Amino acid sequence: MSVDAAAPTRFVIVGNGAAGMEAALVLRRQRPDASVTIVSEESDHHFSRTALMWIHAGQLSHRDTEPFERDAYATFRFRRIRARAIGIDAANKTLVLAGQHEPVAYDSLLIACGSRPRRASWPGSDLRGVGYFVTHQDLAWYEEELFGATNRVAPPNSHAHLDATSPDSPYLFRSAASTSRGRASVEPAIVGGGLIGMEAVEIALARKLRPRFFLRDEWFWPMNLEQRESSFLVERLRGHGVEVHTNAHVDEFHGDEAGNVTAISCEGTVYAVDSVLVAIGVVPNTGWLETTGLHLDRGAIGVDESLRTNLPDVFAAGDCAAVAQSDGTRRTELLWYTARDQGRAAARSMLGEPSRYARGIPYNAAKLIDIEYTTVGTLDPRDPAEHTWFHEERGAVRSTTRIALRGERVVGMSLLGRRWDHTPLMEFIEAERSLRYVLDHLHEAAFDTEFVPPLRLERTA
Repeated sequence: MSVDAAAPTRFVIVGNGAAGMEAALVLRRQRPDASVTIVSEESDHHFSRTALMWIHAGQLSHRDTEPFERDAYATFRFRRIRARAIGIDAANKTLVLAGQHEPVAYDSLLIACGSRPRRASWPGSDLRGVGYFVTHQDLAWYEEELFGATNRVAPPNSHAHLDATSPDSPYLFRSAASTSRGRASVEPAIVGGGLIGMEAVEIALARKLRPRFFLRDEWFWPMNLEQRESSFLVERLRGHGVEVHTNAHVDEFHGDEAGNVTAISCEGTVYAVDSVLVAIGVVPNTGWLETTGLHLDRGAIGVDESLRTNLPDVFAAGDCAAVAQSDGTRRTELLWYTARDQGRAAARSMLGEPSRYARGIPYNAAKLIDIEYTTVGTLDPRDPAEHTWFHEERGAVRSTTRIALRGERVVGMSLLGRRWDHTPLMEFIEAERSLRYVLDHLHEAAFDTEFVPPLRLERTA
Protein backbone atom coordinates (compact mmCIF):
# COMPACT_ATOMS: atom_id res chain seq x y z
CA MET A 1 0.00 0.00 0.00
CA SER A 2 1.46 3.36 -1.01
CA VAL A 3 1.60 6.18 1.52
CA ASP A 4 0.36 9.63 0.54
CA ALA A 5 3.38 11.93 0.64
CA ALA A 6 1.15 14.67 2.07
CA ALA A 7 -0.13 12.46 4.91
CA PRO A 8 0.91 13.46 8.43
CA THR A 9 4.03 11.71 9.68
CA ARG A 10 4.35 13.43 13.06
CA PHE A 11 1.39 12.87 15.37
CA VAL A 12 1.51 14.49 18.82
CA ILE A 13 -0.97 13.80 21.61
CA VAL A 14 -1.28 15.78 24.86
CA GLY A 15 -2.61 13.42 27.52
CA ASN A 16 -2.25 9.67 28.14
CA GLY A 17 -5.72 9.01 29.50
CA ALA A 18 -8.49 7.06 27.77
CA ALA A 19 -8.89 9.46 24.84
CA GLY A 20 -5.18 10.00 24.24
CA MET A 21 -4.19 6.35 24.51
CA GLU A 22 -7.02 5.10 22.29
CA ALA A 23 -6.08 7.68 19.66
CA ALA A 24 -2.42 6.63 19.81
CA LEU A 25 -3.32 2.97 19.30
CA VAL A 26 -5.47 3.74 16.24
CA LEU A 27 -2.73 5.94 14.77
CA ARG A 28 -0.08 3.27 15.23
CA ARG A 29 -2.31 0.55 13.80
CA GLN A 30 -3.08 2.59 10.70
CA ARG A 31 0.32 4.25 10.28
CA PRO A 32 3.11 1.94 11.48
CA ASP A 33 5.66 4.26 9.84
CA ALA A 34 4.59 7.48 11.56
CA SER A 35 6.02 9.17 14.65
CA VAL A 36 3.54 9.14 17.56
CA THR A 37 4.52 11.29 20.56
CA ILE A 38 2.55 11.27 23.83
CA VAL A 39 3.08 14.20 26.20
CA SER A 40 1.61 14.02 29.70
CA GLU A 41 2.42 15.35 33.13
CA GLU A 42 0.48 13.23 35.59
CA SER A 43 1.92 9.70 35.40
CA ASP A 44 4.41 7.57 33.55
CA HIS A 45 1.83 4.92 32.67
CA HIS A 46 -1.68 4.89 31.27
CA PHE A 47 -4.11 3.94 34.06
CA SER A 48 -7.83 3.69 34.78
CA ARG A 49 -8.83 6.82 36.69
CA THR A 50 -12.12 5.32 37.83
CA ALA A 51 -10.15 2.70 39.79
CA LEU A 52 -8.33 5.15 42.09
CA MET A 53 -10.80 4.57 44.92
CA TRP A 54 -10.16 0.81 44.80
CA ILE A 55 -6.44 1.42 45.27
CA HIS A 56 -7.18 3.53 48.33
CA ALA A 57 -9.56 0.91 49.69
CA GLY A 58 -6.81 -1.71 49.37
CA GLN A 59 -8.66 -3.82 46.81
CA LEU A 60 -6.34 -3.06 43.88
CA SER A 61 -2.68 -2.21 43.48
CA HIS A 62 -1.47 0.65 41.29
CA ARG A 63 -0.30 -1.92 38.77
CA ASP A 64 -3.78 -3.46 38.66
CA THR A 65 -5.20 -0.21 37.28
CA GLU A 66 -2.82 -0.14 34.27
CA PRO A 67 -4.44 -1.88 31.25
CA PHE A 68 -1.11 -2.32 29.43
CA GLU A 69 2.27 -3.69 30.37
CA ARG A 70 4.72 -1.01 31.42
CA ASP A 71 6.76 -1.48 28.28
CA ALA A 72 3.73 -0.57 26.14
CA TYR A 73 5.20 2.72 24.92
CA ALA A 74 8.28 0.91 23.68
CA THR A 75 6.24 -1.97 22.24
CA PHE A 76 4.05 0.39 20.22
CA ARG A 77 7.02 2.66 19.48
CA PHE A 78 5.43 5.70 21.09
CA ARG A 79 7.75 8.53 22.03
CA ARG A 80 6.94 9.43 25.64
CA ILE A 81 7.58 12.88 27.14
CA ARG A 82 6.62 13.52 30.75
CA ALA A 83 6.30 17.28 30.82
CA ARG A 84 3.77 20.07 31.14
CA ALA A 85 2.38 21.50 27.90
CA ILE A 86 2.09 25.28 28.18
CA GLY A 87 1.10 26.43 24.70
CA ILE A 88 0.68 25.87 20.97
CA ASP A 89 2.56 27.77 18.30
CA ALA A 90 0.05 27.22 15.50
CA ALA A 91 2.05 29.22 12.94
CA ASN A 92 5.08 26.95 13.35
CA LYS A 93 3.05 23.85 14.26
CA THR A 94 4.85 23.16 17.53
CA LEU A 95 3.72 22.24 21.02
CA VAL A 96 5.44 24.35 23.69
CA LEU A 97 6.56 22.59 26.90
CA ALA A 98 7.57 23.95 30.29
CA GLY A 99 11.11 24.01 31.60
CA GLN A 100 14.09 22.85 29.59
CA HIS A 101 12.09 20.76 27.11
CA GLU A 102 12.38 21.67 23.45
CA PRO A 103 9.16 22.45 21.53
CA VAL A 104 7.68 19.39 19.82
CA ALA A 105 6.91 19.72 16.11
CA TYR A 106 3.70 18.18 14.80
CA ASP A 107 1.84 17.62 11.56
CA SER A 108 -1.33 16.75 13.48
CA LEU A 109 -1.98 17.50 17.16
CA LEU A 110 -4.58 16.03 19.52
CA ILE A 111 -5.41 17.80 22.78
CA ALA A 112 -6.71 15.20 25.24
CA CYS A 113 -5.60 16.88 28.46
CA GLY A 114 -8.67 15.91 30.47
CA SER A 115 -10.15 17.78 33.40
CA ARG A 116 -9.01 19.10 36.75
CA PRO A 117 -10.83 19.56 40.08
CA ARG A 118 -13.03 22.61 40.41
CA ARG A 119 -11.18 24.65 43.00
CA ALA A 120 -12.83 25.51 46.30
CA SER A 121 -13.26 29.24 46.91
CA TRP A 122 -14.25 29.29 50.57
CA PRO A 123 -11.98 31.04 53.06
CA GLY A 124 -9.43 28.51 54.30
CA SER A 125 -9.50 26.40 51.13
CA ASP A 126 -5.70 26.56 50.96
CA LEU A 127 -5.22 25.03 54.42
CA ARG A 128 -3.18 21.85 54.70
CA GLY A 129 -5.61 18.93 54.86
CA VAL A 130 -7.99 20.34 52.22
CA GLY A 131 -7.75 18.59 48.85
CA TYR A 132 -9.41 16.81 45.95
CA PHE A 133 -9.69 13.31 44.47
CA VAL A 134 -9.16 13.36 40.72
CA THR A 135 -5.46 12.72 40.01
CA HIS A 136 -2.78 10.22 41.01
CA GLN A 137 -1.27 12.95 43.17
CA ASP A 138 -4.63 13.47 44.89
CA LEU A 139 -4.66 9.76 45.70
CA ALA A 140 -1.22 10.01 47.29
CA TRP A 141 -2.34 12.99 49.39
CA TYR A 142 -5.57 11.35 50.58
CA GLU A 143 -3.84 8.10 51.43
CA GLU A 144 -1.47 10.04 53.65
CA GLU A 145 -4.38 11.85 55.30
CA LEU A 146 -6.40 8.74 56.13
CA PHE A 147 -3.63 6.19 56.66
CA GLY A 148 -0.73 8.29 57.92
CA ALA A 149 2.35 9.31 55.97
CA THR A 150 4.41 6.22 56.77
CA ASN A 151 1.81 3.51 56.28
CA ARG A 152 1.02 3.63 52.58
CA VAL A 153 2.92 3.71 49.29
CA ALA A 154 2.30 6.70 47.03
CA PRO A 155 1.52 6.19 43.32
CA PRO A 156 4.52 5.45 41.11
CA ASN A 157 6.39 8.63 40.24
CA SER A 158 3.90 10.86 42.08
CA HIS A 159 6.86 12.69 43.62
CA ALA A 160 8.69 13.02 40.31
CA HIS A 161 10.07 16.47 39.57
CA LEU A 162 7.60 18.76 37.86
CA ASP A 163 8.80 22.08 36.56
CA ALA A 164 8.81 24.86 39.13
CA THR A 165 7.27 27.24 36.60
CA SER A 166 3.95 25.37 36.88
CA PRO A 167 2.62 26.15 40.38
CA ASP A 168 -0.98 25.87 39.14
CA SER A 169 -0.56 22.29 37.92
CA PRO A 170 -3.18 19.84 39.25
CA TYR A 171 -0.37 17.26 39.32
CA LEU A 172 1.83 18.85 41.96
CA PHE A 173 2.19 16.78 45.11
CA ARG A 174 0.73 18.29 48.31
CA SER A 175 1.79 17.66 51.87
CA ALA A 176 -0.80 16.19 54.22
CA ALA A 177 -2.08 17.55 57.51
CA SER A 178 -1.52 14.08 58.98
CA THR A 179 2.22 14.60 58.46
CA SER A 180 2.13 17.89 60.36
CA ARG A 181 -0.01 16.47 63.17
CA GLY A 182 1.79 13.16 63.35
CA ARG A 183 -1.38 11.09 63.07
CA ALA A 184 -3.89 9.97 60.46
CA SER A 185 -7.20 11.74 60.01
CA VAL A 186 -10.03 10.46 62.18
CA GLU A 187 -12.62 13.18 61.44
CA PRO A 188 -12.83 13.42 57.63
CA ALA A 189 -15.34 15.55 55.76
CA ILE A 190 -16.46 15.46 52.15
CA VAL A 191 -17.96 18.60 50.61
CA GLY A 192 -19.98 18.09 47.43
CA GLY A 193 -21.98 15.24 45.96
CA GLY A 194 -21.75 13.38 42.70
CA LEU A 195 -19.75 10.25 42.00
CA ILE A 196 -16.42 11.60 43.28
CA GLY A 197 -18.01 12.66 46.55
CA MET A 198 -19.60 9.24 46.93
CA GLU A 199 -16.26 7.56 46.20
CA ALA A 200 -14.62 9.66 48.92
CA VAL A 201 -17.31 8.57 51.37
CA GLU A 202 -16.67 4.92 50.49
CA ILE A 203 -12.95 5.41 51.02
CA ALA A 204 -13.54 6.82 54.49
CA LEU A 205 -15.89 3.95 55.33
CA ALA A 206 -13.26 1.46 54.18
CA ARG A 207 -10.96 3.11 56.74
CA LYS A 208 -13.78 2.45 59.28
CA LEU A 209 -14.30 6.17 59.82
CA ARG A 210 -17.56 8.10 60.16
CA PRO A 211 -17.25 10.92 57.62
CA ARG A 212 -19.38 14.04 57.38
CA PHE A 213 -20.95 14.50 53.96
CA PHE A 214 -21.96 18.10 53.14
CA LEU A 215 -24.42 18.45 50.23
CA ARG A 216 -25.42 21.89 49.00
CA ASP A 217 -28.66 20.64 47.43
CA GLU A 218 -31.86 19.37 48.97
CA TRP A 219 -30.87 15.82 48.06
CA PHE A 220 -27.91 13.88 46.69
CA TRP A 221 -27.01 14.29 42.99
CA PRO A 222 -30.17 16.09 41.81
CA MET A 223 -28.89 16.34 38.24
CA ASN A 224 -29.19 12.55 37.96
CA LEU A 225 -31.50 11.34 40.74
CA GLU A 226 -34.92 12.42 41.87
CA GLN A 227 -35.74 12.87 45.55
CA ARG A 228 -37.21 9.39 46.11
CA GLU A 229 -34.08 7.75 44.73
CA SER A 230 -31.81 10.01 46.73
CA SER A 231 -33.73 9.25 49.93
CA PHE A 232 -32.95 5.56 49.38
CA LEU A 233 -29.24 6.34 49.10
CA VAL A 234 -29.10 8.78 52.00
CA GLU A 235 -30.88 6.30 54.25
CA ARG A 236 -28.26 3.69 53.34
CA LEU A 237 -25.43 6.17 53.92
CA ARG A 238 -26.70 7.00 57.38
CA GLY A 239 -27.06 3.30 58.09
CA HIS A 240 -23.32 2.97 57.44
CA GLY A 241 -22.55 5.75 59.91
CA VAL A 242 -22.19 8.68 57.49
CA GLU A 243 -23.31 12.06 58.86
CA VAL A 244 -25.20 13.48 55.86
CA HIS A 245 -25.90 17.23 55.83
CA THR A 246 -28.29 18.34 53.07
CA ASN A 247 -29.04 21.96 52.14
CA ALA A 248 -25.60 22.61 53.61
CA HIS A 249 -24.02 25.91 52.58
CA VAL A 250 -20.40 25.99 53.72
CA ASP A 251 -19.13 29.31 55.09
CA GLU A 252 -15.41 28.65 55.60
CA PHE A 253 -12.71 26.24 56.73
CA HIS A 254 -10.87 26.93 59.99
CA GLY A 255 -7.24 26.09 60.72
CA ASP A 256 -4.70 25.96 63.53
CA GLU A 257 -1.51 27.99 63.88
CA ALA A 258 0.40 25.41 61.84
CA GLY A 259 -1.94 25.84 58.87
CA ASN A 260 -3.84 22.55 59.27
CA VAL A 261 -7.60 22.42 58.79
CA THR A 262 -9.49 21.93 62.06
CA ALA A 263 -13.17 22.70 61.38
CA ILE A 264 -15.89 23.59 58.89
CA SER A 265 -18.42 26.37 59.43
CA CYS A 266 -21.76 25.64 57.79
CA GLU A 267 -24.51 28.24 58.19
CA GLY A 268 -23.10 29.30 61.53
CA THR A 269 -22.55 25.81 62.96
CA VAL A 270 -18.94 24.68 63.44
CA TYR A 271 -18.03 21.02 62.95
CA ALA A 272 -14.64 19.63 63.99
CA VAL A 273 -12.78 17.95 61.10
CA ASP A 274 -9.13 17.12 60.43
CA SER A 275 -9.31 16.57 56.65
CA VAL A 276 -11.63 17.87 53.95
CA LEU A 277 -12.05 16.37 50.51
CA VAL A 278 -13.72 18.84 48.13
CA ALA A 279 -15.81 17.20 45.40
CA ILE A 280 -17.66 20.07 43.72
CA GLY A 281 -17.02 18.90 40.17
CA VAL A 282 -14.31 19.16 37.54
CA VAL A 283 -13.49 21.68 34.82
CA PRO A 284 -11.55 21.25 31.56
CA ASN A 285 -7.80 21.35 32.16
CA THR A 286 -7.35 24.04 29.52
CA GLY A 287 -5.96 27.09 31.31
CA TRP A 288 -2.70 26.67 29.36
CA LEU A 289 -4.61 27.13 26.08
CA GLU A 290 -6.22 30.51 26.79
CA THR A 291 -3.73 32.51 24.68
CA THR A 292 -3.27 30.01 21.85
CA GLY A 293 -6.16 31.14 19.66
CA LEU A 294 -8.21 28.00 20.32
CA HIS A 295 -11.93 28.59 20.67
CA LEU A 296 -12.90 27.83 24.28
CA ASP A 297 -16.51 27.51 25.40
CA ARG A 298 -16.66 27.91 29.21
CA GLY A 299 -13.19 26.43 29.32
CA ALA A 300 -13.89 23.50 27.01
CA ILE A 301 -12.37 23.27 23.53
CA GLY A 302 -14.96 23.72 20.82
CA VAL A 303 -14.85 21.00 18.14
CA ASP A 304 -16.90 20.03 15.11
CA GLU A 305 -18.38 16.59 14.49
CA SER A 306 -14.95 15.35 13.34
CA LEU A 307 -13.41 16.67 16.59
CA ARG A 308 -11.47 19.38 14.73
CA THR A 309 -10.80 22.66 16.51
CA ASN A 310 -10.63 26.09 14.89
CA LEU A 311 -6.82 25.77 14.53
CA PRO A 312 -5.44 23.93 11.48
CA ASP A 313 -4.53 20.27 12.15
CA VAL A 314 -5.43 20.55 15.84
CA PHE A 315 -8.07 18.20 17.30
CA ALA A 316 -9.52 17.70 20.79
CA ALA A 317 -11.14 14.75 22.59
CA GLY A 318 -12.14 13.59 26.06
CA ASP A 319 -13.06 15.66 29.10
CA CYS A 320 -11.57 18.85 27.65
CA ALA A 321 -13.70 18.87 24.46
CA ALA A 322 -17.17 20.40 24.02
CA VAL A 323 -18.90 18.05 21.59
CA ALA A 324 -22.24 18.35 19.81
CA GLN A 325 -25.31 16.88 21.54
CA SER A 326 -28.56 15.63 20.05
CA ASP A 327 -30.36 18.77 21.24
CA GLY A 328 -27.98 21.02 19.31
CA THR A 329 -25.95 22.18 22.30
CA ARG A 330 -22.26 21.48 22.91
CA ARG A 331 -20.84 20.25 26.18
CA THR A 332 -18.24 17.96 27.70
CA GLU A 333 -18.93 14.27 28.32
CA LEU A 334 -17.15 13.14 31.48
CA LEU A 335 -17.23 9.38 31.04
CA TRP A 336 -14.60 6.76 30.30
CA TYR A 337 -16.39 5.21 27.33
CA THR A 338 -17.11 8.59 25.69
CA ALA A 339 -13.43 9.54 26.03
CA ARG A 340 -12.48 6.21 24.45
CA ASP A 341 -14.87 6.68 21.54
CA GLN A 342 -13.82 10.30 21.00
CA GLY A 343 -10.15 9.27 20.97
CA ARG A 344 -10.82 6.71 18.25
CA ALA A 345 -12.87 9.15 16.17
CA ALA A 346 -10.23 11.91 16.54
CA ALA A 347 -7.49 9.54 15.38
CA ARG A 348 -9.42 8.70 12.23
CA SER A 349 -9.86 12.41 11.54
CA MET A 350 -6.13 12.98 12.11
CA LEU A 351 -5.45 10.28 9.53
CA GLY A 352 -7.60 12.11 7.00
CA GLU A 353 -10.36 9.51 7.04
CA PRO A 354 -14.06 10.43 7.09
CA SER A 355 -14.98 10.44 10.76
CA ARG A 356 -17.91 11.65 12.81
CA TYR A 357 -18.27 11.32 16.57
CA ALA A 358 -21.81 10.61 17.78
CA ARG A 359 -22.38 9.35 21.29
CA GLY A 360 -25.66 7.59 20.64
CA ILE A 361 -27.96 6.63 23.50
CA PRO A 362 -26.21 7.65 26.74
CA TYR A 363 -25.69 5.13 29.50
CA ASN A 364 -23.73 4.74 32.71
CA ALA A 365 -23.39 2.35 35.61
CA ALA A 366 -21.85 2.60 39.06
CA LYS A 367 -22.03 1.18 42.53
CA LEU A 368 -23.04 3.78 45.11
CA ILE A 369 -21.82 2.39 48.45
CA ASP A 370 -23.52 -1.03 48.16
CA ILE A 371 -26.35 0.02 45.83
CA GLU A 372 -26.17 -0.81 42.13
CA TYR A 373 -26.97 2.10 39.80
CA THR A 374 -27.78 1.97 36.08
CA THR A 375 -29.01 4.77 33.84
CA VAL A 376 -29.84 4.64 30.13
CA GLY A 377 -31.26 7.27 27.79
CA THR A 378 -32.40 10.74 28.75
CA LEU A 379 -34.18 11.69 31.94
CA ASP A 380 -35.10 15.33 32.46
CA PRO A 381 -38.06 15.90 34.81
CA ARG A 382 -37.83 19.62 34.01
CA ASP A 383 -38.95 18.88 30.45
CA PRO A 384 -42.75 19.42 30.29
CA ALA A 385 -42.99 16.86 27.47
CA GLU A 386 -41.61 14.12 29.75
CA HIS A 387 -43.55 12.14 32.33
CA THR A 388 -42.41 9.40 34.70
CA TRP A 389 -43.42 5.91 35.79
CA PHE A 390 -41.92 4.96 39.17
CA HIS A 391 -41.86 1.78 41.24
CA GLU A 392 -40.16 1.16 44.59
CA GLU A 393 -39.47 -2.39 45.72
CA ARG A 394 -39.21 -3.17 49.43
CA GLY A 395 -38.65 -6.75 50.46
CA ALA A 396 -35.80 -9.23 50.14
CA VAL A 397 -34.31 -6.65 47.76
CA ARG A 398 -34.83 -2.92 47.91
CA SER A 399 -34.79 -1.15 44.56
CA THR A 400 -36.27 1.70 42.57
CA THR A 401 -37.26 1.73 38.90
CA ARG A 402 -37.85 5.08 37.18
CA ILE A 403 -38.88 5.17 33.53
CA ALA A 404 -39.15 8.42 31.57
CA LEU A 405 -41.61 8.69 28.69
CA ARG A 406 -42.53 11.06 25.93
CA GLY A 407 -46.04 10.22 24.98
CA GLU A 408 -46.15 6.43 24.83
CA ARG A 409 -42.43 6.06 24.04
CA VAL A 410 -39.81 5.17 26.69
CA VAL A 411 -36.83 7.56 26.44
CA GLY A 412 -34.85 6.84 29.63
CA MET A 413 -34.46 4.63 32.68
CA SER A 414 -32.89 5.08 36.10
CA LEU A 415 -32.54 1.93 38.20
CA LEU A 416 -31.17 1.53 41.73
CA GLY A 417 -30.63 -1.55 43.87
CA ARG A 418 -30.35 -4.23 41.19
CA ARG A 419 -27.86 -5.08 38.45
CA TRP A 420 -28.89 -4.55 34.84
CA ASP A 421 -27.39 -5.15 31.41
CA HIS A 422 -27.61 -1.79 29.66
CA THR A 423 -27.61 -3.31 26.14
CA PRO A 424 -31.25 -4.57 26.15
CA LEU A 425 -32.31 -1.33 27.84
CA MET A 426 -30.71 0.67 25.04
CA GLU A 427 -32.47 -1.53 22.49
CA PHE A 428 -35.85 -0.73 24.12
CA ILE A 429 -35.17 2.98 23.69
CA GLU A 430 -33.76 2.67 20.19
CA ALA A 431 -36.83 0.69 19.09
CA GLU A 432 -39.11 3.33 20.69
CA ARG A 433 -40.86 0.73 22.83
CA SER A 434 -43.92 1.52 24.94
CA LEU A 435 -43.98 1.43 28.72
CA ARG A 436 -46.08 -1.74 28.72
CA TYR A 437 -43.60 -3.48 26.41
CA VAL A 438 -40.64 -2.45 28.59
CA LEU A 439 -42.35 -3.63 31.79
CA ASP A 440 -43.17 -6.96 30.14
CA HIS A 441 -39.61 -7.44 28.86
CA LEU A 442 -37.52 -5.78 31.57
CA HIS A 443 -36.49 -9.20 32.90
CA GLU A 444 -34.44 -9.67 29.71
CA ALA A 445 -31.98 -7.06 31.03
CA ALA A 446 -31.72 -8.57 34.54
CA PHE A 447 -28.11 -9.10 35.55
CA ASP A 448 -28.54 -10.03 39.19
CA THR A 449 -26.40 -12.72 40.77
CA GLU A 450 -27.68 -16.22 41.48
CA PHE A 451 -30.39 -16.64 44.14
CA VAL A 452 -31.48 -12.97 43.96
CA PRO A 453 -35.28 -13.04 43.61
CA PRO A 454 -36.58 -11.56 40.35
CA LEU A 455 -38.12 -8.11 40.24
CA ARG A 456 -41.91 -8.19 40.02
CA LEU A 457 -43.60 -5.09 38.64
CA GLU A 458 -47.24 -4.08 38.53
CA ARG A 459 -48.55 -4.08 34.94
CA THR A 460 -51.19 -1.45 35.59
CA ALA A 461 -49.43 1.31 33.69
